[in-house]
Amino acid sequence: MPARPDSQSTTRSAPLTCAALLCAGQLIVTFPGRLVVDSTQQLSQALSHRYGDWHPPVMAFVWSLLIRITGSSGALLVLHQVLHWLGIGLIADGCYRVNMKNKAWIVLAVGAFPLFWFYDGYLLKDVGMASALVAATGLGFWFFIQDKALPWWVYVASAACLVYGGLIRANAMFALGPIIYIYAIRGRKFNLLKVAGCSLLVVAAAIPLSDWINHRLIGAKSQDPLQSLQIFDLMGIAVHAGDSRVWGERPPALDSIESCYSAYWWDTFSPWGICPEFREQMGYVSHSETHALADEFDGVDQNLVSQRSLLWRRAIVAHPLAYAMHRLSHFNSDVYFLVPSLPSRYSKSPEVVLAGRSFTQREIYLDYLKRNFLLWPIFWLAVGACGVVLLKVPNEAPTAVAVAKSLMTSGLFYSGAYLLVGVATDYRYHYWSIMAIMLGVILAAEQIPGLFAERAWRGRVAAGVVSAVVIAGIAARMANLRLF
Repeated sequence: MPARPDSQSTTRSAPLTCAALLCAGQLIVTFPGRLVVDSTQQLSQALSHRYGDWHPPVMAFVWSLLIRITGSSGALLVLHQVLHWLGIGLIADGCYRVNMKNKAWIVLAVGAFPLFWFYDGYLLKDVGMASALVAATGLGFWFFIQDKALPWWVYVASAACLVYGGLIRANAMFALGPIIYIYAIRGRKFNLLKVAGCSLLVVAAAIPLSDWINHRLIGAKSQDPLQSLQIFDLMGIAVHAGDSRVWGERPPALDSIESCYSAYWWDTFSPWGICPEFREQMGYVSHSETHALADEFDGVDQNLVSQRSLLWRRAIVAHPLAYAMHRLSHFNSDVYFLVPSLPSRYSKSPEVVLAGRSFTQREIYLDYLKRNFLLWPIFWLAVGACGVVLLKVPNEAPTAVAVAKSLMTSGLFYSGAYLLVGVATDYRYHYWSIMAIMLGVILAAEQIPGLFAERAWRGRVAAGVVSAVVIAGIAARMANLRLF
């Protein structure tokens, strides 16, 4: 039988109260928020009201509005954390009201998972995206799980969250389809092919819409944001194919490219990498790379952009295997799968240097946490893939499991997009995927034992896949395996 609201639970809001207290406590500890280089540049644009598209214009635009209203740059941190705990609190409260009380408290614990708690103290687009998407999910789930009709304001609020979350990350549009699908079918069914089709439609619509919002509505100036991806890919193809001619008439020396190229950590050819001179040699240096304010840019040379884009497409067509090897090498690093001991350094020394970058003692301490497979993106992607493929949505209680599988699919699609667009390695890039899959596991918890009962082969496959990923990851680190 479908879960029904409990007469006493419907008058209580203990999970929402707890979520509010956790949000307040987190804000007390982290306000006004920590800045990284990206967010520092976005804050400069928010204060000047002049925007570029190297970073998401919507984040700087919303930040500028909040500063005007509150007078504090910490207002964006408040927005992100309120959205985070609103979504988590609504999912937990929805579970609580239909007699899934234990699950409700576990959902709240997920919201305070150390990885999320750590990054939530930073003003990051990854945090803003995940906070908006979990808020949109929570708004719908609270009504779906109780079999209630959605009022109009829920659609409006959810749409606002999805627009903000979808614009704040270039590949966030890949995560939107499964969440929109939840609203379209009210969480009653799940069909992977339909979800994939919905996602393709969303991506096709989101690309021109995001361009219009960023450049026409917000007025952001073009800074050639595809530059990093295309240069990184051209270098990777040249190395894996052994052919520097993919660069056209003025190719850099292949041995010099090989000495700089790395699929791990950051794009070494970026302005802040160890080999930025390649951009100067190829004429691709722009003011966007000096992080000037948007109105100080001289503009982007469209001829160079067109030439590079053409070289990029030709290189992929000419050397598809080299391109695949390059992208797979980076994706392997990006999800922290078969990586050497250096990414999880097992070192007490702050003098460890990677790609020309020294690490502080604090970063070394934090790195010890990265040895825990519960923080590996690849672990949660493996769990999510098994959940989407192997878990069945029961007829008697479809909503929670359908939403769970939709969340897992959203996480898989989002991280999967990095296979094509990633240029750097960090846990925060998979913040949403880990959260979505983790929440999905909790919401579908009752169905997991069934994998090892009437569908025993499914359980064995799931356990085997996840165990193999963990064992292979640990073995690679112990063997200091280098695949790139």
